Amino acid sequence: MTAGDTGVPGPGDSVLGAALRRALAGYRRAIDRELAAAGFADRRFPEGRVLRICAGPGETTISDIGRGLGITRQGASKIIAGMKDRGYVTVTPSEADGREKIITLTPRAVEFLTALHRASAAIEERVRQELGPEGTEQFVRSLNVLAAGEAEPAEPRTDSPAIRTLRWLDASDRL
Repeated sequence: MTAGDTGVPGPGDSVLGAALRRALAGYRRAIDRELAAAGFADRRFPEGRVLRICAGPGETTISDIGRGLGITRQGASKIIAGMKDRGYVTVTPSEADGREKIITLTPRAVEFLTALHRASAAIEERVRQELGPEGTEQFVRSLNVLAAGEAEPAEPRTDSPAIRTLRWLDASDRL
């Protein structure tokens, strides 16, 4: 019934949970392989999320990074320093606030984000080939039930909460 008859469910007691963990681990490994093959074996957690924050519209500050990651400004500064050392970002003083720094993506960061997009698209295409259009639609709808707590419209969507979450996680959870 439960792990060790303690009344607490064990890791194998949830078929769905185990399948989702395996799927996420497989997704991460596939992304890791593709990025390493593209010359990005130096990625670290949570740098993918940082690059996505910086890729948004407008200027991005170290404080923005901290808020986006849910960490202190000091913690964000440490992450940014490592990314700067490896050539992913540049750091310049803010003209509006002398205490703040502006983070800008380098060409290497743009190449990384492009490689990440390609790797993610390749995985998505493999799923589409394996499941077909109807199976893929049902799969995405099922993920949306978990991601948003309710079913999505019947038409397939590439901008669904589940797909956005997976694309975000592939860059953030392993970097």
